[in-house]
Amino acid sequence: MTQIADTTQGRLFTREFLILLATGTSLMLGSGAILAILPVFVVDELGGTELTAGIVMGSAAVPALLSRAWLGRMSDRRGAQRLVSLGGAGTALGMALLIALPSVVGAVLARLVMGAGGAAFFIGSTVRAMELAPEDRRSQAAAFNLVAVHIGMGLGPMGGEWVLGWSGFGAVWWTIVVLSFVSAALSLGLSHRPGDPTAEPSPLIHRASILPGIITLCGIFGFNGFIVFAALYSDSIGMNSVGPVFLVSSGTLIVTRAVFGRVPDILGPVRVASCALVLTILATVLLAVWASPLGFFVGAGLVALGLSLQSPSLMVVAVDGVSDRERGSAMATYTAFFDLANALVGPVMGLLVTWSGYRLAFLVAAGVAGLALVLTRVLLAPRWYASHPPRERGTERLTTQGLRWRLRPWI
Repeated sequence: MTQIADTTQGRLFTREFLILLATGTSLMLGSGAILAILPVFVVDELGGTELTAGIVMGSAAVPALLSRAWLGRMSDRRGAQRLVSLGGAGTALGMALLIALPSVVGAVLARLVMGAGGAAFFIGSTVRAMELAPEDRRSQAAAFNLVAVHIGMGLGPMGGEWVLGWSGFGAVWWTIVVLSFVSAALSLGLSHRPGDPTAEPSPLIHRASILPGIITLCGIFGFNGFIVFAALYSDSIGMNSVGPVFLVSSGTLIVTRAVFGRVPDILGPVRVASCALVLTILATVLLAVWASPLGFFVGAGLVALGLSLQSPSLMVVAVDGVSDRERGSAMATYTAFFDLANALVGPVMGLLVTWSGYRLAFLVAAGVAGLALVLTRVLLAPRWYASHPPRERGTERLTTQGLRWRLRPWI
């Protein structure tokens, strides 16, 4: 992988890195609006049920899952900038399909196209962020790339609801198209740095990432269910707007990842992932038993806190010991489990909600997170500790001096 950062100065926030963050923020503003508005559109305008909405929202994961390994290899051989541009173009094309065909079929087709575009953007932006970073700041670069994503996801639902109240669903769809084109245009400001197309291709499926990926699939079940059904659940408990809930969730993710993104390096990724899964279990149980606006806000914050610590921890485990040439393959394999979760959670949660209501759905999500915790402690922890001596297991204490150092200015 080509190193293009200014390593002599150790700067992370270069002009090109800021362009990358702006690209992600613009695209995710539209994606956040889709999450809040499209399920309501399917139920209220198209006459669908919660199960229909779950199928529509989950359908985006199918092309993302099928294309991710190929896209990861494309990034390694052809360059990440192309994938970043494909993200904006894919979302714009998907929304154009929904505008031209306002039906359940059109919504599914739109989500299929947007799923492939979203996978391309996530792989391309993550790889590009690490390329632009000095070697000792790549984790921080990846964290801030996710921060830009969550800023968009936090503000997008509120903006989508405002546009919906002002001018209807059509205005929301066209606003998303514009934001997608802005993202694609900004991506042209990223320099094109292709890899080596003559190099031997890396494996499409990397064995090292399979167990962390399975744990991630189970661990994010509750968060994905919260995201997909937040708008409909808020109506069931008497809330007029779901935008503030998304803002709390994204704000928690932003603050935790920006300030405490290196905690897995300090305390150890397996230990932090275990604690994050405990938080996820508590959050989903709380959402099940505390069906009120205040309970929704508290549960949203806790489930986001769990995810913000879980994903970086398991990501470290997924690429641990993997060579540079295969790191893209390992990351593509690991992130494919996010797509699998997206494909499964919507229909499963929708079926549970239709059959017995939200309480059972959230309790099932808590049970699935409990399975992830068992897999972490029984299978993952022994493997991790066997390959890492005590000094590498993350046993460093958080002293006052060490905490000050980790919160030093980032630029």
